[in-house]
Amino acid sequence: MANVLGCSVGSGSVRKPGKRTFSWVDEEIMKVRNPFAGLLALFFVVAWCLSGSAAFAKPLVPLRTAWLGEHETFLVWYAREKGWDKAEGLDLELLPFESGKNVIDEMQSSNWAIAGVGAMPALTASLSSRLYIVGIGNDESASNAIFTRADSPILKMKGFNPNCPEVYGNPGSVRGKTFIVPKGTSAHYMLSRWLHVLGLNERDVNIVDMQPSEAMKAFADGQGDAIALWAPQTFEAEKLGLKTVAHSSDCNARQPILLVANMDYANKHKGDIVAFLRVYLRSVDMMKKTPAEDLADDYMRFYNAWTGKTMTREEAIRDIKDHPVYALDQQLDMFKQSYGTSELREWLHDIVSFQNETGELDRRDLARLERLHYVTDIYLKAVKAPAKK
Repeated sequence: MANVLGCSVGSGSVRKPGKRTFSWVDEEIMKVRNPFAGLLALFFVVAWCLSGSAAFAKPLVPLRTAWLGEHETFLVWYAREKGWDKAEGLDLELLPFESGKNVIDEMQSSNWAIAGVGAMPALTASLSSRLYIVGIGNDESASNAIFTRADSPILKMKGFNPNCPEVYGNPGSVRGKTFIVPKGTSAHYMLSRWLHVLGLNERDVNIVDMQPSEAMKAFADGQGDAIALWAPQTFEAEKLGLKTVAHSSDCNARQPILLVANMDYANKHKGDIVAFLRVYLRSVDMMKKTPAEDLADDYMRFYNAWTGKTMTREEAIRDIKDHPVYALDQQLDMFKQSYGTSELREWLHDIVSFQNETGELDRRDLARLERLHYVTDIYLKAVKAPAKK
């Protein structure tokens, strides 16, 4: 019986010709001596086999991850809700942060292994050789925006630069104004590109550094002339009656959310990073196949659970549609180098140029950033490779 079940129940003594030996199952059957003896013995054997399998099951790997209250986090939250992390042998922990700069600043104290942040904080962290850029979370170029009040003189002129016809403002209405923005973030980069479109730079305006929630409160209280934000804070700005001056996409500024891995952890646990990317890309495939209207209820539930705030169904649909995501083959193409560069590297070089313009980089740091040696597709390629049997 044990051989039929494919489970060994013990070696016992060597059987001699002409002499019958009894296993413990036989003995149990003889002791019980009732019509259900065989079934009872079978139950004992199956239970023993199952308990042995459970004892040797591979434990899940706990993986600490860091996220903001925005679109890319939904993909991880949804995957965890569906148990897709456990299907890859992971037990994901999602740590909340208010900005990508906070994520990077608290990398060591929070001990996260992988995170989703804007390119600005990711590049800053790469200077200290603390992380790898291993994937693309989404493109938030259509979701970063500058807002001002409805009576602002900035709104009196649109299309000052014919190459950016949707952008409001001109040098005269912008110079000397005060802008509230979290420094070192994608919103900061967006503000800089907008000023560049108008022929200005950061020295022509006043910049006040505040985190998004603090910035929103300060602006609502009358501080500053304009504010730079990312979704979903942009929806809050619209509810307050603020008007859009420009989006990143209007200024031809690409804004990828990057998936970054703690360099020390990734070097030691490549398989965990690859497993996470499989989980994330499974959510990407789901989002590409599912209409935004069908995901809206889950998205609203995610936003409330993550931020404690509410979002309308229309806002949820819009936020999903405004954030393109990229499947595995698309990401590999964006990472792939040709003549020393790639689509992703071109995006990042533009941001490096911005950092250089701010005067925050010395010549040595600029050279290190321009090499982009911390951008690697080895983990994505491992996802693409056939699973070993």
